[in-house]
Amino acid sequence: MMKHKNIRGKIIYKSNKSGKWEEFGREWWSISRHEDGQQTLRAHCEIEPGVVANRSVLRDVVYTFDKDFKPIDCFNRLHSNGKFLGSGWINFTNDIAECEAIGLNFGRISQKRILTEKALSLGAHPVSCDILHLTRFNHSLKQKIQPQKNVWMTSREHDGCSGPILETISFDIEYSGKKSITVPAGTFECNHYKFLLSDHPTEELWCTDDFLFIKISVGGYMAAEFDLVELEYD
Repeated sequence: MMKHKNIRGKIIYKSNKSGKWEEFGREWWSISRHEDGQQTLRAHCEIEPGVVANRSVLRDVVYTFDKDFKPIDCFNRLHSNGKFLGSGWINFTNDIAECEAIGLNFGRISQKRILTEKALSLGAHPVSCDILHLTRFNHSLKQKIQPQKNVWMTSREHDGCSGPILETISFDIEYSGKKSITVPAGTFECNHYKFLLSDHPTEELWCTDDFLFIKISVGGYMAAEFDLVELEYD
């Protein structure tokens, strides 16, 4: 019998931008936890136009990270408004980040970046993947707000609708403590964090101790919530 473990879930995106809560997207995700400690996250994301941007987005991601949640490799494919936008493969070693991509707006591109330290996380834009940035927070320090520099992303767009290519951003992570929250998938004891960004509304995140997505709330122009509605373990 195979010894890996599988976890599957579904996330609903909803917004109160119009004055009432309306669904504007959904995400199906799964994580395989392998015997060697690696984990592979697969996500299919659908974003309807009108909340984040005036365009639709279909995204398919396969992202593998090690036992310490550090990125290994990622495939990302994008469609927008019903048309192919781009696809790319990203790979990390201890000292190199590289990307091979093809896109409607930039053709074929090869990137290679020399790393001065091992990459800590990668934002591939499924909201289930946003949670993995939280592994950067060092709970052994007294700081409740910790700056994060050189955060690798596949796109700087808020809906991830560009590239995919290698880019970096910086933001702060704030830890707000433990809290029990209820979402359609159940009630969970969570760690509560915030992303504090200069060009994006504050993002609040709730996750389990092993960094499973439970909920995200984003204020500002999005007025959005992202809730776990289904969760299944093998």
